[in-house]
Amino acid sequence: MFRGIPGAEECDCVERVCCDCWTGGCGLNPVFGLCADGLEVINPFMEQFADCIWVLGSPLAFPIVFCFPPGPETEPPGGGWQISMLAAPLKKPLQCCFYTIFCPCGQWHMRRRLLDYDMTKYKLWQGYHDGPQCCARRCPGAPITIRSGTYGEQDCPNTFLCLEVCCLAGVWSVCCSFGVNRRMMKDERNLGEDPTEVRVNDCIGFFSRLARQCFMLGCCVCLAGCLIGICAPDSAGAQECSGEAGRASRSCRSCAYTCWKGIWSVKIIAMGCMSTQMDEEITSGKPLDAKPVPKTQTMERGDPMDEAEDNEESWWKKPPQSRG
Repeated sequence: MFRGIPGAEECDCVERVCCDCWTGGCGLNPVFGLCADGLEVINPFMEQFADCIWVLGSPLAFPIVFCFPPGPETEPPGGGWQISMLAAPLKKPLQCCFYTIFCPCGQWHMRRRLLDYDMTKYKLWQGYHDGPQCCARRCPGAPITIRSGTYGEQDCPNTFLCLEVCCLAGVWSVCCSFGVNRRMMKDERNLGEDPTEVRVNDCIGFFSRLARQCFMLGCCVCLAGCLIGICAPDSAGAQECSGEAGRASRSCRSCAYTCWKGIWSVKIIAMGCMSTQMDEEITSGKPLDAKPVPKTQTMERGDPMDEAEDNEESWWKKPPQSRG
């Protein structure tokens, strides 16, 4: 395996440690050959499949969300929003383009609007992500535990907000910032989920699981192929099996990467539509501190004597402990 490579004598540890029987295939050459033949048949189909699903890695993947159910009916319909998520881009196309193309800037602007431009109210993620995160969820005391309001955000809130939407949560920073804005508006205005929002969440969850499984499968196949190739360097069947395993692994990882790009495309488009919906809610909706006004009910009054008799009868129907 290492013949012809400078310094091979020093690094050829497999041949020194393992017996000749094992390095030559240990009698498993037929098995390695069958595995290689099977992968050789499967790999072209996997590569073609990986090439065919390129559409899932582009914005053209967004209509797939309508393959998922919209969730149960809510009261009021549509979660109580002024306009639906799908109608928002039609009503405000320029704002939708802005929130979609310039995601970090859009979420920075949206947070300021939700705070009524009073940045003294700003805290890191508005406290929605306080508590243990990452390793700290499994092991108390490990990084990272977030405590908003303790990092000096009040001294330079605009700078902290810029960092929040750009880099503090890594590649998912803008998504985290958008999630905080969405939850903040729902909590303060007592709003529910839009039906299309439910579809988007289910779609992203499904393809996230699919991408994770494809990536894990690719890694396992690649690791198995590498181990076979390293441990049996003198076996032609093992080397062929290792090569085909690497080819299958690349196909699996290609599928996972396509799904990952599709998830991002759906997320960006959905954030643009929902941010436009939130923009319209702020512009034409009720104030943030508004409370629902109870409906006034009118009762028809009959004869005063009949009313007195009804009151007396209802009193006698009360349980003894409630009679005064």
